[in-house]
Amino acid sequence: MALAVVLAGCTGAPAASETPEPEASVTTEWDAPADPTADGPTEAPELTVQAGALDETITLSTDVAITIDKISTTTVTPETPGEYAGPAVVVTVSVANDSDRAQSIDSAVVNLVTDDGDVGVATTAGPNKPLQGELAAGAKTEGTYVFMLDPAQGRAVSINVNYAAGEPVATFAGVIS
Repeated sequence: MALAVVLAGCTGAPAASETPEPEASVTTEWDAPADPTADGPTEAPELTVQAGALDETITLSTDVAITIDKISTTTVTPETPGEYAGPAVVVTVSVANDSDRAQSIDSAVVNLVTDDGDVGVATTAGPNKPLQGELAAGAKTEGTYVFMLDPAQGRAVSINVNYAAGEPVATFAGVIS
């Protein structure tokens, strides 16, 4: 019994005696740092902070206006494992883009600190619905944040809103009623 093997060549591939043309390569030059032993940045740059009362609108230098629409207290009931129960502050923040270009609010950070140094601990329990997406020029949106704080009622607080990383911060101060 004879077995025949037939090998067929692929079209388009160079023959063994042909050498393919080399592709153009891109070269870049690397410049060594002036002082290779120096450390890089060790802290974040300072951000511009604009302050106002809880009932004010703060218009930042980027033509983005931030408002605390509502601030209230509640008692949070845990809904998933790992959540805590207890007194909390619910803060609803609105962001209006009065600039002429879209603004990303995906990296928005909102925090709450009392005047005596207690930190409101952000939680996903309750009516938490953070700012997100891209805000078109002329558009407005809102987000809701929940902070565990015991006691919550009657506390003097500062609420910091940074709508995007590296952008100015709006700081609101007042008493939770």
